[in-house]
Amino acid sequence: MPRHILICGLGSIGRRHLRHFRALGVERIDAFRTGMAKLPDDGQPVPDRVFSSLSEALAEHPQMVVVANPTSLHLETALAAVRAGAHVLVEKPISHTTAGLEGLEEEAGARNLHVFVAYNLRFHPALQAVRQLVRSGERLGKPLLARIHFGTFLPDWHPWEDYRTSYAARRDLGGGVTRTSSHELDYALWILGPVDQAVGIASPLHPLGTDVDELAALLLRHTSGAVSAITLSLVQKPASRGLELEFERGTVSVDLLSGSWTVHPATGAITEYRVHDGFQLDETYRDQAAAFLRALDGHPPELATMAEARQTLLVAEKVLETI
Repeated sequence: MPRHILICGLGSIGRRHLRHFRALGVERIDAFRTGMAKLPDDGQPVPDRVFSSLSEALAEHPQMVVVANPTSLHLETALAAVRAGAHVLVEKPISHTTAGLEGLEEEAGARNLHVFVAYNLRFHPALQAVRQLVRSGERLGKPLLARIHFGTFLPDWHPWEDYRTSYAARRDLGGGVTRTSSHELDYALWILGPVDQAVGIASPLHPLGTDVDELAALLLRHTSGAVSAITLSLVQKPASRGLELEFERGTVSVDLLSGSWTVHPATGAITEYRVHDGFQLDETYRDQAAAFLRALDGHPPELATMAEARQTLLVAEKVLETI
């Protein structure tokens, strides 16, 4: 059966999904857009049909829906897609609040539909290698302490628009570094397991002039006993993104942007790895799109489930309560 996908939102991330699904051979890709996105259309991927009404777009019976609009609209859009009989891939975070997520999970389950959340860093080969080291426990032993950092400069994300109007910079759209950068929270839980305690602080400084948390530090205690310290910034230039993980018998250091990582056992030689020269994070979005299609063909799911994304958002909410 020919595949038919609907992408809700044609900002930069919606365009990225369109490009990758097109390259993977999806026969029909429609778009629902409000026209609020400021990304120029020139040179961008072109959907087969564009709708200004979500109900009209869903009336075309797409098999799959990608939710790539502002965070505060994720839940209502995903619910509409599920009620229309579509499998769903929701951009992270799954919503700006955990309220109402159980209803989405119940409706999807009742219809035997998949709802996944787009935490693409799960498809980063370096993080997959670290997760395997943790799961095996043979080479370095148990993980003890993770130091995770993500620093970026928000005005560089979408140079074609005023960053202060973007979803990431607006509290009413579910922005702020803790929610927007929940990739780091997700992979901490994905690699080290669930948490039983989470606290955080945000800087009172707002160098970018927004009303959201621009800099934050999070501290997690995992049920395994391991601890994660996560620092997040929307005001860092140049950008960096990485992980240092201490084990009982050594350490692992990861540079997510370059695609390189180093395994340093307590005894023995250091081993350096690299995905390949010229690695780009965009490759993780491509692999995520392919995994979504495989899941719909009956293969074991590789993407973040709704339950996992809900746990990540619960941790973020706990942290935000302390900020």
